[in-house]
Formats: sequence, C-alpha cells, structure tokens
Amino acid sequence: MGWKYIMTEAIKNSKVTGTRLKIIAMVTMFIDHFAAIFIDNVLAALVPGNTGSPAYEQYMTEHPRIALLGLLMGAMRLIGRCGFPLFAFLLTEGFEHTRSRLKYALNLAVFALISEIPFNLGFYSRVFAPFYQNVFLTLLLGLLCLVCIEYLSKKKLLKAAEPFFYLSAAIFGIFTAYMVLKSENVRHFVTLSPKMFQFACLALAVVFALAAFFAGGRISRESMWTFVGNVCPIMLFAYTADLLKTDYGSWGVVTIAVMYIFRKNRKTAFALGCLSLTLMYFIEAAAFFMLFPIAKYNGERGMKINKYVFYVFYPVHIGLLYILTYLLHFTTFSVR
Repeated sequence: MGWKYIMTEAIKNSKVTGTRLKIIAMVTMFIDHFAAIFIDNVLAALVPGNTGSPAYEQYMTEHPRIALLGLLMGAMRLIGRCGFPLFAFLLTEGFEHTRSRLKYALNLAVFALISEIPFNLGFYSRVFAPFYQNVFLTLLLGLLCLVCIEYLSKKKLLKAAEPFFYLSAAIFGIFTAYMVLKSENVRHFVTLSPKMFQFACLALAVVFALAAFFAGGRISRESMWTFVGNVCPIMLFAYTADLLKTDYGSWGVVTIAVMYIFRKNRKTAFALGCLSLTLMYFIEAAAFFMLFPIAKYNGERGMKINKYVFYVFYPVHIGLLYILTYLLHFTTFSVR
C-alpha cells in the first residue's frame, strides 16, 4: 500500500464542514485584502502614473522586482475572488438552520455599522466614504431577500398570480437589461447613451412580457406565483444594494438568491452563484475552483468556534492592514 494510494483514499473520504468552509473563505478574503490594501498602496506610492499609463509601464519595465510585486498582487486578488461566493453560500446554509432569523439579521446589521470605518480607512484612507459600503450590508440585504422569498412561497396568492406574473415578467425584462448593461464585462466594450439604455430596457420589457403571455397558457398558477415570489424580492433588494452602493451590489444579492433557490443541489447552486458573479466581471470565474470543497461539504457545522470570531475578523483584519500600511507611510489619513 503506497503513499499515493493513502493520499487518494484520504482525499476521497475527507469531508468539508461548515467551519472549514468559513476558514477557507476567511483566508482567501485576507489574501485579497492584503493585496488590495497593502500591496496596492505600496505600488501607488512607488510607481509614477496610473495603471496602464506610459510612465507606469516604463517604470515597471525598468524595475522588474516591482513588476513582480504587481503580478503577485494580481494573483492574490484572483485568489480573493473565492471569498464572497463562499460567504454567500454559507449565508444560505445559515438561513436554513438558524434558530432566529431576526438575530441573524441584527448581527449582520450591527457588524455592517462596526465595519464601516475600518472598511473606509482600509480601502479609501478616509473615515467617511458614503460612495461605497462594506460587504456586511450586501449580506444583510441578501438575507432579507431570502426572508421575502420564503414568505411569498408560503403565502401563495394564487388568485392574483396571473396578473402579477405578467407584470413581474415585464419589470424583470427591465431589470435584466439594467443588470446586463451595468456589468463590467459589457461596459468594457459598450457605452450606451441614456436614450439607448432606456430603449434597451423597454425592448426587453416587451420581449419578457410577450414570453410570459405565450407561456401563461402552459403553466399553472402555482408556477406563476413561484416566479413572482422569487423574482420580485430579488429585483427589490438587488436594486436597493445598488442604491446603497454596497460591495458587490446587485450582483451580490442575485448570487445569494440564486444559491438559495437552487439549494436542493449544493454544487449546482454554488456553480450558478459563481456564474452570476462571472456575468458581472470575468475575473470572478476564479470562484469556480471552490466547487471542489463544496462537493465535499457534508452539511455539518464541524468544529465549534464562537460565531462572532467570523464576524469580528472582517473589521479587525481590515483595520490592522490599514494601520500597517499607514505606519509604513504608504497611505494617508483623512476624515472625508
């Protein structure tokens, strides 16, 4: 019996618990934030010009070690793409098993407030940065979205299902156009005027309404209500995330909702969640590598670690990274 056989059997029989998934998510998030907060500020302080500018490219050519640091940052940020989808997946798991949805939501809300100043300092070197909010707020909106989806799935107003179905389909067309056209993938290649954007939204609203009209005679009212109950909360909370300018924004809420809707098959749910993030930005496709631990996930909590450790880790590690960067004079401090 060789080592190769032993290792193969160990990997085959190993199981991944919820705690292990949380640790993987924390590690990948730390790697991402170390690159985004520390290395990015080091490069900004050392390298003249903006990324991609002639001065920047010339400096990188003349200083291969600094160029290597830039490549390292890119690799670390790629690894960091694995963090959010794992947290989104764990949120859907927690939603299913938590004893109190209200307490869960309050914890997310409290730590969203606690994390805001460290988040602002870490990523913007200022105490107040109202133009972008931390990921706890995205997770909170995702949780509230799941609460609404679950509530509507139990309510089943079948008499009102048909008119709501057609109306929701038309609005969902507008929402789809909005999501596609705000995607970084699309914006990189296409720039639309406000009138063209409005036309695209109207066109998809008509297309989706017609599709609903032709499908309406072939599906039950229960299926219509299921569509309404899933789509309406997603649109509401996704758009709210964009209004509040949260981390990952509407795509973050959509990712959480998709993982919840397809939760009966965890691998499919996670893959579809990663796909939604990839539609936002191609680099997010790196998260698909996390399908390996998800495939080994056994649905159990695993080793007991105080849950607040995972909450506290977010603001603490960002704050410490900012302090390190500031003490080494690679970043600044301002109130606004």
